[in-house]
Amino acid sequence: MALVLRAKQCWDGIRSWAVSNFPDAYKSLLPGASEEEIEEAEEKLGWRLPTSVRLLYRFCNGQELPDESNDYQVLYSENDNYVGILGGYSFYEYYVNMQLFPLSLVVKMSQRFLPRLKLPTGSKRIIIAACCNLNKFFFLDCDDGMVYVGTRNLQTDGEMMSCAPFHVSNVLGDDESGFQKDAMLRWLEEYRNCLLNGTFHVHQDENMCSISLFPEDDSLCTEAVTCGVQVRCSAVFVPEHSTLKEENDKYMFSYRVRMRLLPSRAGHSMESCQLSCRHWVIKADDQAVNEVRGEAVVGMYPLLQENGEEFVYESCTPLRSCSGSIEGDFTFVPGSLGKPKGAEFIAIVARVPLLVPRFYMIFKLCRLYLDLQSKESQQVSIGIQTTDLLLSPVKNIQTLCTY
Repeated sequence: MALVLRAKQCWDGIRSWAVSNFPDAYKSLLPGASEEEIEEAEEKLGWRLPTSVRLLYRFCNGQELPDESNDYQVLYSENDNYVGILGGYSFYEYYVNMQLFPLSLVVKMSQRFLPRLKLPTGSKRIIIAACCNLNKFFFLDCDDGMVYVGTRNLQTDGEMMSCAPFHVSNVLGDDESGFQKDAMLRWLEEYRNCLLNGTFHVHQDENMCSISLFPEDDSLCTEAVTCGVQVRCSAVFVPEHSTLKEENDKYMFSYRVRMRLLPSRAGHSMESCQLSCRHWVIKADDQAVNEVRGEAVVGMYPLLQENGEEFVYESCTPLRSCSGSIEGDFTFVPGSLGKPKGAEFIAIVARVPLLVPRFYMIFKLCRLYLDLQSKESQQVSIGIQTTDLLLSPVKNIQTLCTY
């Protein structure tokens, strides 16, 4: 009964947020699948879905496709009616907007695309969500119950990262000991919490309305005000352009910058100002690894007007480690570049953390531990801060989860 209650509360929370904040997303959510529909999907796949996954689909059978007659072909084209309940991000000409598949599409997409990947023989992975342009995929492993996301090496060697909040039972339990295989449920619960606590907001741009995965909470979205110019900045990890294998540029992050000129009562007397230059300092493990100076931002020189619209842009940066930051400043001219009304000034961009969520890494490390334990290995170097850790059952795995 605990799983049933959790699954219901999870979807109740997502629906309540969507009906108030994103009605189109709410309308796209399908009613729950019947037991017959679930059994039909399992028969086509050739195996049973984990209990917690079956419960999730009983309460909501994913999202309705923009055009059911085209089935999965609709995912290949940009569609103005496309709504992704799992959110996304964009930078330059790249964008992601994730849709949770109904069971019928789970089966068709899995049977169509998974044979092309270099997955282990006998793998029971299925595709549960994707972006309409196929830039990003989420997978469920029906053996261990874990949720994965494809990396930039997905097509070449089937590389994936685990992406659900970690729990020790995911690597230490089994069905006979009450192992729930509830990673998909915890994944959606974490997402629901981010919607309800205001971490993620709906973002409207020229092309579409979507749930932005650039965080808005104060711990991850920084703000600085200089001479009346307010600059807010936050970043998101981009796993589909990252890898666990290469040494350099392993992890990709996208960051969003929002700037506006506050009313003059905020301590300045400018009616307008225009950006001329940018300066960024990128750090990995608190060590500066790149410094960028140049004119404009993404080829533009935004002119900020008092009480005018906010200027928003996105960019990206690679990082060699799973922990880092980006900070810097913008040079502005009061008035405009063509008609300056004073000396130029520097607007600070407060330090923004660049962090790979720890659950992307932990599950892989714990699986490595179990493999080595089966070979009676006593010690394994896992490359965390170049420290060799002795891993004993449960206790030190839990310690890893707090890293």
